[in-house]
Amino acid sequence: MVVYLFDFDGTLVDSTQAVERALRLAIEKTMPAVIESDLYDEYYQALFLFIKGKLTYRHLGVIHELVAQGTIHEYYRLMPEFIQDFPNARRVVRSLRKRGRKVISFSGQHTYPGGKVIFMRKTGWYDEFDSVVTFKTTRDMLQKFENIRDLHPDEPIAWVDDSPGRFTYVMDDNTLLIQKASPYKHDVALLFERENFIKIKNLRELLEIDDGLAELEG
Repeated sequence: MVVYLFDFDGTLVDSTQAVERALRLAIEKTMPAVIESDLYDEYYQALFLFIKGKLTYRHLGVIHELVAQGTIHEYYRLMPEFIQDFPNARRVVRSLRKRGRKVISFSGQHTYPGGKVIFMRKTGWYDEFDSVVTFKTTRDMLQKFENIRDLHPDEPIAWVDDSPGRFTYVMDDNTLLIQKASPYKHDVALLFERENFIKIKNLRELLEIDDGLAELEG
């Protein structure tokens, strides 16, 4: 049995435009005066860095105000409304599960506690997976990957992600590393030298890849 690990944002769903729309609307609804002021760029940047987990001390004062005004909570309420599935995303995931594959959501956690799961539930994605695993840091990612490997010591794993940098840390020869092409992410040249790496343009290609993996299993 092949075990599939799917990143969420940027791999199964397009959330880039959703982030921009939700950020602006959240500020507009909770702090309308900021939209027309010279402070807007600073507030927008602070909120963006917060949700990406890259907040700096310079913005702490702004974040305290965004928390007090409920702006961060409003962002997480609005965001799922704008998230859109990539073509064939659900069909591919459902097809893999029908084939008897184990499909796991394996993606980075948001700064907001439980934010990723909130998005999955509100967009109807949560129940599309056999299980959902989130991680915070690279070390946490690798530990949780090892936990999955321990549960499936002999099965091949296929990891699908639009962030190829994550693959550089994985030296498991029984894992197929599949980069989902994205206009927002750069390739990692050294990965193309690995026999267990492949780059795809459309998620539909995964079904053909799975056919090949099935032949190897047979």
